[in-house]
Amino acid sequence: MILDHLSNKYRPWIAVAGATIILTFNNCGGSNEQYSAPTEIADNPPTSAVTQTYPTQTSVTSPVRNNTPIAGTSGSGPSSTPHLASLGNTITEKTYDVNCIDNVLGKQRTDDIVYRGHLPTEEEVKDIEHCKLFGDINNSAQSQKVDKTKIANSKTETVIQPKSNVDERNHDIGCVANALGAEATYAIVYEGKPATNDQLYEIEHCQVFGDKNASHKPSQGNAGDTSSRGNNPPIQGKDGFENKPKRSVAPPSDQEDILTDWGPRSPNCDGSDKDHSGMPIGPQCNLVPTPPEPGIMLGELIGAKLPKAQYGMGHQECQSFQGETCNELMWTKAAGLQAGEFVQIRISHTDPNIMYAGTDSNDMTTYRSTDSGSTWSLVHVTGHAAGLAISPTDPNVALYTNLEAPVQRTDDGGDSWYPVVGYGPGELNYNKPFTAISFSTADPNILYTAALRGSSRGGIWPPEPSDIYKSTDSGSTWVQVGTCETCSSIQTIVIDSNDPNNLWIASDGGLRQSKDGGQSYSENVIPYLQKVAAQTSGNTMATMPKVIGLDIHPSRPNIILAASSEFGVFRSTDAGTTWSHSNSGLLTSKLHQLYFAPSNPDVVYLSSHNGIYRSDDAGQSWRPRNEGLEYKFLSPIAIHPEDEDIVFVGTTSEIYTIHPEHKNKGMNHGQGLYKSIDGGAHWERSDEGITEAKTAQIGAHPILPFNVWVGGESGRGNFFSPDGGDTWLFSPSITSHYPMVYAFNYEFPTIIYTTGWLKTGELTASTDKGASWYTLTHKLEDGLSKRTRELGLRTEGSSDFHIHGVAVAPSDQNVIYVGSVHDTVYPDLTFNLNGTHIWKSSDGGHTFPEMSEGFPIETETSINSIVVHPDNPEVAYAMTTLHETQTAIGIYKTTDGAKSWFSVNEGLDPYTNDLQMDPLTPDILYAATESGIYKTTNGAQNWFKSSTGIPKGAVIDMAIDPLNPLVLYAITPEDLYRTRDGGEHWYPANLGIPLLEDNSKTLSAQERLLKELQLDRTKTGHSMYGGTFAQDRTLEIDATGRLIVVAVKTNRDDKDRRSERELYRAVLTPLVDIEYQFSIGEIPSSNLDITSRSNIYDLLFDANTQEVKFTAAGPSGTESVTTVQIPSSLLAGGEQALACCVKVFVDGTEKSVTKTNEGVTFEHVHVGRSEVIIKTQ
Repeated sequence: MILDHLSNKYRPWIAVAGATIILTFNNCGGSNEQYSAPTEIADNPPTSAVTQTYPTQTSVTSPVRNNTPIAGTSGSGPSSTPHLASLGNTITEKTYDVNCIDNVLGKQRTDDIVYRGHLPTEEEVKDIEHCKLFGDINNSAQSQKVDKTKIANSKTETVIQPKSNVDERNHDIGCVANALGAEATYAIVYEGKPATNDQLYEIEHCQVFGDKNASHKPSQGNAGDTSSRGNNPPIQGKDGFENKPKRSVAPPSDQEDILTDWGPRSPNCDGSDKDHSGMPIGPQCNLVPTPPEPGIMLGELIGAKLPKAQYGMGHQECQSFQGETCNELMWTKAAGLQAGEFVQIRISHTDPNIMYAGTDSNDMTTYRSTDSGSTWSLVHVTGHAAGLAISPTDPNVALYTNLEAPVQRTDDGGDSWYPVVGYGPGELNYNKPFTAISFSTADPNILYTAALRGSSRGGIWPPEPSDIYKSTDSGSTWVQVGTCETCSSIQTIVIDSNDPNNLWIASDGGLRQSKDGGQSYSENVIPYLQKVAAQTSGNTMATMPKVIGLDIHPSRPNIILAASSEFGVFRSTDAGTTWSHSNSGLLTSKLHQLYFAPSNPDVVYLSSHNGIYRSDDAGQSWRPRNEGLEYKFLSPIAIHPEDEDIVFVGTTSEIYTIHPEHKNKGMNHGQGLYKSIDGGAHWERSDEGITEAKTAQIGAHPILPFNVWVGGESGRGNFFSPDGGDTWLFSPSITSHYPMVYAFNYEFPTIIYTTGWLKTGELTASTDKGASWYTLTHKLEDGLSKRTRELGLRTEGSSDFHIHGVAVAPSDQNVIYVGSVHDTVYPDLTFNLNGTHIWKSSDGGHTFPEMSEGFPIETETSINSIVVHPDNPEVAYAMTTLHETQTAIGIYKTTDGAKSWFSVNEGLDPYTNDLQMDPLTPDILYAATESGIYKTTNGAQNWFKSSTGIPKGAVIDMAIDPLNPLVLYAITPEDLYRTRDGGEHWYPANLGIPLLEDNSKTLSAQERLLKELQLDRTKTGHSMYGGTFAQDRTLEIDATGRLIVVAVKTNRDDKDRRSERELYRAVLTPLVDIEYQFSIGEIPSSNLDITSRSNIYDLLFDANTQEVKFTAAGPSGTESVTTVQIPSSLLAGGEQALACCVKVFVDGTEKSVTKTNEGVTFEHVHVGRSEVIIKTQ
């Protein structure tokens, strides 16, 4: 099963920084102020004994551990139990050769010790003695702490002696950047600032021995974005992961060898670990978490318990009003979803107030600002934007290219757009990817653009031809002028400011020049990249000669700069005749775009995988400028034409349009557009109005509170909020491109499943809470039944299915049900699994045999939802729907674990939209249909209408309160309803939701079908009804029943692709208590219990400072009460330390505490995310 793969290496606890709560044990003081519970309101949350839980650690398959005491400890029993303070793990990447430990102890045990803080046995310590990197390594965190303290107590500003200079000759600069940060590293290495003794201590492990080129030889790691243990794993920036380089990227100017170790490599994730498209097929390709520092022990969640579900008091009507409107639910807009998918930003040179930004999304292609980037509006939607260009003389004229549609042009400032090239059937590049586009400044009527002729978007080897088009009338008409046969995807076109026929082309195939207006092209002009090309034998981005960024000095055109995707900056001072590396000051080799400042051409800005760089000497040297950037995976740059210090940068989570393997995997935070007015010294967000436009799928974790997942209709990844929508993280992934359903493992919190229809992303899984994803589609292929193949329902070609319904059995994590769709919405797409099919895995996802006996698999329908009995995994329901397909056939049921299925539609409208089950009485189910809500009380033997209070018509989606199943929520196209008596009576509960004006009757899909009145198509992919609410899967409730989330449309006209959907939430108070249990390391009796109304995660113990830390998250403005029971075995002072006073700090402000036998209790008001610290020193 999947859990067999879950070594601790694949369980990164995704740290999220936020506000700070500090609990401190001091020698004395504190408060005995007693806690008073908030007053209950109408919906009293249940507080009785808990039932839902995660299994203990022993229920998860894992290697047998050797619990022999570590050196320095004695026999068994409480008296011999060491304190964590004396057992902090000192075996880290900094102190030991990890590959050497692998060879001795094996990868699994090495992962446990190095990356999870598990303590080695005495025998293991002896066995790996020869793996030490430097000198003697102490065997306890306490002794290491003392050593560091001695250094810290010395005069910390004492500088290093000349023999200890920190430079590229004697230190791995990327390693130094990891330890000290980019700014400090730059100051020490490139500006000559002396390092303090503290800093020297931190970078001792970064020393390089041998010849001066040693640091440029292949090493265990690299600055790549594909992580393995050999690489530096993704670590937290301010709130999200960022890839920090392990080494400098500045090679000697006379470097001759190809630096193959610069490219992304993953020794533990080779070709056999991926499918034909490059998608991982298992968790062995997961991101590796940052190893803890010596003395840091990471906590592992081994139990989370909700209150026991129980029926509350039933009410037929709303019990609380504001005026005449029910105010039981107070809806407010959740924080905006920002994926940071920017590919281009452009500023008009004739009116700098006018700006355009292009995104890599089908739902939000092009934005415009008329106030210098302060606010933005969505002005056009077609597909994935690639290039942008604004006329040098007319701010009303702009064009953008697209990877899925023709080149678009506006001549009225963005109010309207029309296609100008690539739109005619039979045309050479009809519907082919158009990439770069650029105006000539010498003749503003001249533009060039490029289109890939093949079916890919670049990033393959050998490279494909790219056709070059030219316009001589400011982009109104175009002619093809030539073909670059080995360019493949062209990233940037730069036109000589003195000669519009002299073109420079940055492409997958390197840097090319055309001197005849695009008719013919040189070979790659950079010799270094020619060597790279000669070594490239397959689709390996690390060894492709790709150039992304390119610009020519405006006043000294002999100076040209080129930014390669893997090998740093190249510079020419003789108009491109010769080239040399120009990487001084760079801390990463993975580069994106670069531009000279028009007002001061000696100023250059460069974007990269790890921040923005500025040069003040025309690209000879670089300095990081990242202050204020919450997220540093950057691509587009725009510089004010009159002020070199005003600059914009855009984040990107995956640069799919220019580099498919340049993905910043992980859970990222802080994406968006940033602006600096001081030359990059400081940055602030400048993207008001830009948000994910089409929320299409919402999911909530069934156990963890306030955990909400959201997917955009054709987004670039998954959004996750740990606090009910106050803040969002983003995981770039194919899984959220045309998403369908999220499903969660009830027994283990990190396992998630998603379905969709983008090839290789039809069924995916994550074992690290969404930081990494892998495909299971091949398992569905392998499991197809003999009957399916005999009927010819599986047609030729590699797997290209449409999967929708998926569910994990609440009582058995190994049981997973999956259902497919016969898609008739997109006739141009060639799905090759016809009919409708059901699979079931009984081994946690290792295999998925098709188990459709009794279900009419030839039927052209869609399995939209699967619901599994909470206590019996053999009982499940498969609900079909008309959406996305040809027909609906109601609901089918199995009582023997999918060995057979039978129809359960007596009395039911078969045009079903959603299905909910009562967790207390599983024979009670509710079905939302095109004619209202139906209910069964006998396991679907028969159904009856249960829609009193809801107008006749379609009900799109429902949600049931998991702790009080008498409470349900439902959306129709026009309104949102609530019931508190199990569906007997419904009433509107929409206060705060901007309902669209009812100006036309909304027809149900069934009515449209009967009257042949189709909206786009009757069987719309994500069914849109022309009302306030659009489709199924856009109404959700969290595990506690206190948070409800819904997607709201801003425009009735679904044909207007600029229509957006916004996320709203309602929070019921008081919140409910959840009991958590964490294990810490391998110390006996070290489990830590927490009872809280917050979402608790990221727990650790720091033996160096005697601190327990964790994050507490929840919706802003709600009150939380938290009780922490700390085992005395964790603390150096034991029971005596616990008996002393406790201080609690929330964001630096001291809070009162209450101490009882149950632990330390404190209260705070949620501000989204907060961090708790408890210590005894």
